[in-house]
Amino acid sequence: MANGLSVALAALLHDVGKLLSRARWGERDEEVPDRTHTAYTASFVRRWASLFQKAGLDPEALAQTASRHHEGWRERPQYQPSTPAEWCVALADTYASREREGKEIGNPPKVPLKAIFTQLRLQEKEGEKETGYSPVHALGEGLIPGSFYPESTPNVREEVYGRLAERLERRLSALEKAPSLSLEGLLMGLAAAFQEVLSLVPADTQSEADVSLYDHLRLTAAIAHALWLYHGENPSVEDLRREGEKFLLAVGDLGGIQNHIYRIAGAETGVGGIAKRLRARSLEVSLAAEVMALGILQGVGLTPLNRILGAGGKFYLLLPNTPRAEETLQKAQKAWGRWALEGGGSLLPHLAWVAFRGDDFHEFPRVLQKAHRALAEAKLKPLAFLQRTEEGLRQALRPCAACGLRPAQKDEPGSLCPGCELEREVGGLLPRSDRVGFFLADAPRPYLNFPSIQVALGQGGFATVPFHTYRARADFTPDGTSFEVKPLLGHLPTVGHALRAQGVSLEEYRRWALEEGIWEEEEDFHQERPLTFSELAALARGAPYLGGLLLDADRMGEAFATGFKGERDLATPSRIAALSRALEWFFSMEVLTLIQSPKTYAQRLGWSDLEAQEKARRYPLLYSVYSGGDDLFLLGPWDVLLDFALDLERLYRLYTRHEALTLSGAFLLFAPKTPVPQMAKALERAEKQAKEAGRGRLFLFGQAVPWEALRGLRAWMEGLRQDLGGERVSRAQVYRWLGLWRQFWADGLDEGARMGYKPLLAYALRRVRERDEGTWKRYLKLLDHQDPAWAYLPAWVQWALYRERRA
Repeated sequence: MANGLSVALAALLHDVGKLLSRARWGERDEEVPDRTHTAYTASFVRRWASLFQKAGLDPEALAQTASRHHEGWRERPQYQPSTPAEWCVALADTYASREREGKEIGNPPKVPLKAIFTQLRLQEKEGEKETGYSPVHALGEGLIPGSFYPESTPNVREEVYGRLAERLERRLSALEKAPSLSLEGLLMGLAAAFQEVLSLVPADTQSEADVSLYDHLRLTAAIAHALWLYHGENPSVEDLRREGEKFLLAVGDLGGIQNHIYRIAGAETGVGGIAKRLRARSLEVSLAAEVMALGILQGVGLTPLNRILGAGGKFYLLLPNTPRAEETLQKAQKAWGRWALEGGGSLLPHLAWVAFRGDDFHEFPRVLQKAHRALAEAKLKPLAFLQRTEEGLRQALRPCAACGLRPAQKDEPGSLCPGCELEREVGGLLPRSDRVGFFLADAPRPYLNFPSIQVALGQGGFATVPFHTYRARADFTPDGTSFEVKPLLGHLPTVGHALRAQGVSLEEYRRWALEEGIWEEEEDFHQERPLTFSELAALARGAPYLGGLLLDADRMGEAFATGFKGERDLATPSRIAALSRALEWFFSMEVLTLIQSPKTYAQRLGWSDLEAQEKARRYPLLYSVYSGGDDLFLLGPWDVLLDFALDLERLYRLYTRHEALTLSGAFLLFAPKTPVPQMAKALERAEKQAKEAGRGRLFLFGQAVPWEALRGLRAWMEGLRQDLGGERVSRAQVYRWLGLWRQFWADGLDEGARMGYKPLLAYALRRVRERDEGTWKRYLKLLDHQDPAWAYLPAWVQWALYRERRA
């Protein structure tokens, strides 16, 4: 009899035949009885019979369950469902999307996958329609960082599908060679291979080709698994087809994330103290939401595939509406509430859930709205499990010198709590870790301890196999264990990155750090040591300041709520899941790759070889406090960070190809000893000003500047910097310009009064003419009050002044 995992596997496989059908389109093929994708799905399963047998499955039964999922194909009864397992997959396929697919006709191999953003209607604007993804591209095959960008002439044809099929064969061969293979390991290994190979090809080529085959298969597997468990893994066909509230949508959210991350005192104590602890704390917050979700799914008997949406501290789980699921959710509420209380209550987990019917998948935004209302109500009663006030009271102890929330280990000044001591240890491991392991017990030390699950960092693997792993790099190679690609570790710049940026040896860097007064001799000194904020500021070119960048994707709430509702309602669960995953991929993987390997984007962003080399040396100096969901917070040498912001915004526009999908944010300069909470609050205030000015802007040097204008102002900054260095323009002259701008461009002045700057500026510029007539002619453009160079003069002038200044 089929179990939940085998049904989920069949659902994950149900449309894989589309890959093979398109690869062999137009060819005579004796391996299949007909050219339908369902026939190719069955053929695929039989082709890999030994792999499925290794996991304890009957390949023939799996082939039939996966391929018989079209109840409407009356002319082909061999592909209509008959058994309960087949009906479960067929119903899940129907629920997963309304972008119904039938027999593929025409020329499917030449239909590209459109970006999910193209269907969004926001501010009366839509995305660019005449673009698509190239499954085989200059960087390789399938989904890798730098590949998920729509193009005007996408590379799609039979040969492309052939190369993807070959890549999938290699992944499955690796999976077959795994020393051991559980059914869940097989399911998650196949899901990872499908994510790599099928994320850039459409599920349907006959209607709206905007949902990837991977997104459709993954959601179908999640629905089938939940539906099967609802019926106790032994349903009749009649039971399956009978409507009812069979599903739960559970939504989890962590409250107080930013205050929790930034609440760090004792800033520069220890080697890289603040830098290591801040990054470790950000990781802890990201992991808390992931662990809560994984724990609930494991308690219900589901796999990570049933986390259907989410990022940035929030998750959405698709569960069966069963007593076991209700009990698991209630236990999670209590366990995570007590965990939060023990941690000082600065991070509050919230959990809510709503029941819904299978037909409600066709009105999924309403289900989401219902879940959001339930979550809002849950937030009104945090720690609701507490019965008495005394339960929240503890013995009065000296507070931790770092977080100020938990009790210190010793009653003496500077003593830390165990949690902050652990953060320092974990932060030291981050630069050399490439994965996160989740353990039920016996995790390698040091590990983060959450309710029922321990989490450890590793490199290359673990001595004891975790029940699930997150790989920090885009490595989809299956190894027989349960894993996903999730770059939660972020980026922590080290001394090694500084050596490459400066082109110096370790000893030369040590002497420089001593001369600058930014390193204490008793500290360890090696290439893997994380850089302190003082070092990052000192590595800036120009004034030695730390830069802070806060960016947020505009209109994403509107996009999920109403973005797919135009002349037709396209808000299917597949599309909503695809939109969530696309955002998560950009703000985690693409941002991280631009920091660590910027040359990946050299051709896409039009850099020269020299520019690419310079960015490859300097961008790894950036520090990711957090990046995920639809926002990010980065720190680093201020000049590097500002250049990075311009490149990242351009990359986001190329990624979405939608005029209304913009980034808003703030860029500010800080002294390296500035408390992190103070940095965060200043950036949040500045970001608010950018949004209030009209969105699609960066607030810097006192102005909210549109990105395109800022890109043009960079040339003005560079020209002024060179003129200052060459003494063609004096600092006094520049400050005169700033004074005139502030005098005549202030709010409240009418247009006529504003023009009063022109004769005064013309008079001031005569000093420039005395030094160099060519330079004078360039700056005469400032007399055009409509030119962005005058409208945003404080931004580029101060940019240049800070670049030319050195303390």
